[in-house]
Amino acid sequence: MEMTFSRKFLNVAGILDYIMGSLTLLLSIVITGAGIYVIKTPELVQEMPSYFGDYTVIIFGAILAVSAILSLVYAHLERAAAKDPTKIMPVWVLSILSVVLEAGSLIHSLMNHVAISSLSSNFIGLAISVLIFVVANNIRKEANNIKKEAGK
Repeated sequence: MEMTFSRKFLNVAGILDYIMGSLTLLLSIVITGAGIYVIKTPELVQEMPSYFGDYTVIIFGAILAVSAILSLVYAHLERAAAKDPTKIMPVWVLSILSVVLEAGSLIHSLMNHVAISSLSSNFIGLAISVLIFVVANNIRKEANNIKKEAGK
């Protein structure tokens, strides 16, 4: 079976998510290591601003690692759905969740009068989320057609 444009697009998105997830995981390891180094070096701890908690960088690194792992899982789901359209439902559900969260982030930014650079980031995030949803929805329709043909 030949891959449709939507499946090719989702495959490329999955590859990009693998790359970004891997880079984010690497960055989280570096950040966590830097946080541990700062805590283990007493003279650096004394020079830190008072608002900078001892474990702030380590916690940020751990949160970033979780985000990277989720991105890698999502990339795996995207690639699997691109190869087999019947596996699209997890990607479809996560794309709906992504659209809702990105829209909420944009509304929050608009209500708090944030900088244009932040708003542009919100708009781009929302546009990408909507695009992935549209692609996932097309693949879901394709999967439904495959199931109907198999049932005949």
